[in-house]
Amino acid sequence: MAENNLQEYQCPNCTGPLEFRGDVQKMVCIYCESEFDMSQFSDNDRKKEEKTDWSQASAQTLDAGAQGMTEFECKACGAVMVSDGQVGATECPYCGNPAIIQSTFEGMNLPDGIIPFAVNKDTAMNKMKEFYSGKKLIPDSFISNNRMEKIQGVYVPFWLFDCDVEGHGFYKATKVKRRFTKNVTENGQQKTENWKEVEEYAVSRSAKMRYEKVPADGSKEMKDEYMDSIEPFDYSKLTAYNSAYFSGYLANKYDESPEDVKERVDKRIRTTTEQSVRETVKNYDSVNTESCNVSINNGNISYCMLPVWMLTTRWNGGQYTFAVNGQTGKVTGDMPIDSGKSTKMFMLTLIVSLIITEVLAYFIGGGDFLYLAVAAVISIIIAAITVSSAKSSMVAHNKVEAQHYVVKGSFKLTGENDRYVRTYEERG
Repeated sequence: MAENNLQEYQCPNCTGPLEFRGDVQKMVCIYCESEFDMSQFSDNDRKKEEKTDWSQASAQTLDAGAQGMTEFECKACGAVMVSDGQVGATECPYCGNPAIIQSTFEGMNLPDGIIPFAVNKDTAMNKMKEFYSGKKLIPDSFISNNRMEKIQGVYVPFWLFDCDVEGHGFYKATKVKRRFTKNVTENGQQKTENWKEVEEYAVSRSAKMRYEKVPADGSKEMKDEYMDSIEPFDYSKLTAYNSAYFSGYLANKYDESPEDVKERVDKRIRTTTEQSVRETVKNYDSVNTESCNVSINNGNISYCMLPVWMLTTRWNGGQYTFAVNGQTGKVTGDMPIDSGKSTKMFMLTLIVSLIITEVLAYFIGGGDFLYLAVAAVISIIIAAITVSSAKSSMVAHNKVEAQHYVVKGSFKLTGENDRYVRTYEERG
């Protein structure tokens, strides 16, 4: 018999299974509803481990078609379950006993912390309903056939990056000294043009700042854009790791190392640093970035588990996934688009825009065909932008910045130089 590596938590009052409840931040018996503080549970408490009703019957590697799968037996009801080796917490689908599959995490880094679920299942479903109601292009049949009750709570592994950053930016900036008119001859005809006198400057800025806990999920199963879209998490709620928090939820182990995700984090940090340094160049009429060098120093990486509600549903031959931040309730997901609703939105927007712009064009141009044609083109552009924006809200997006993770007050301007280059004239 293989060593027992399934750990469940039992109620001291009725011996029923306990699960972590985010709304009360305690372990709760699913039968007698007794509540117990988390301080009563420890991963090193062998007495509680000896009371478990779970054991690993015959952990084995299955055939090549299911390599990496492990079989477990529930002693409470005798049911046999299969884990894919990535799930660290589960429950028996027949009797409902929750358990932690400890072997899933063997040989892996112990999490530096965990943010417990604060949003319960009912609240997560309500958040999804609110999310649906704000999407005007979603098919009605998708909402009615969506099985929200299948939503599952998952602890997702995250790598958190801390670092000090220095940025050195170089810019070409201009100031308009004066505007004037000039008489010019073109094709034998004389006309008056608007000109301006411009001063050009070579500008440089240097700054430093600190980032803390820039996140990147460490699970290949989770799409990065889903996890990015439900940021940020409130890290002040990070607590010491305790596997008892997994009870009643699923938990994934990481299968991506910090090295695997570092490039994506570096890109976010560099983008925000470049923007922050650029924003210090002020009092110019135009600023163009020539280059910006960003150096990342004193990097530190920690590992934690963050709470996410997940729902994957199939509709009309497609698969759609939704994620709900298990701490804040923020929702994201990819949704199907109703082509009929999309066309209707375009036409309604076009008609309203056309009426407004044509009336304005008539008063400005006195009915001139050119003004009316321009108004029509503008109306089409407005309608296209409106529909495009609605479609964009129907999908999750990757984060390209890390502004949330800049330590407050850490940005310091360390160098600045504005050098006059020349004065020139140009049309405009």
